[in-house]
Amino acid sequence: MSESQPSLAATARDYWRAFAPAWVFPLVFLYGGLASERIGHASLFFWAIATPLFFWSFGRASAPWLRQEVSYWHGVFWSMVMPFLIWVLAVFSRLAVLGLLGNGNVG
Repeated sequence: MSESQPSLAATARDYWRAFAPAWVFPLVFLYGGLASERIGHASLFFWAIATPLFFWSFGRASAPWLRQEVSYWHGVFWSMVMPFLIWVLAVFSRLAVLGLLGNGNVG
C-alpha cells in the first residue's frame, strides 16, 4: 500500500454520516429502554425498535469499510469502539445524576 492512510479524525470527518447512527444508537437504546420499561413495554421496544435499529445503524457504519474506503481499524474504532464509549459515558453520567439527586432507585 503506497497510499498514505488518512488520520482517524479525517476518517470521522469524511464519513460521519455513515457513523452517526451507530453513535446515536447507544443513547436511543439506553433511554428508550428505560422509558419503555417504565411504561411496561420493554420487550416490544427491544424487538420492534432496538434490534432493527441496531442492525441498520451497524450496517451503515460498516459500509465504508465493506466498500474498502476506510481501513479496518478506523472502521472498527468508529463503528464499534466509539458507540461503546458513548454508551459507557451515558450510563455513568446517568448514574452520577441519580447519585446527585439522592435517588437510590437506579432503574
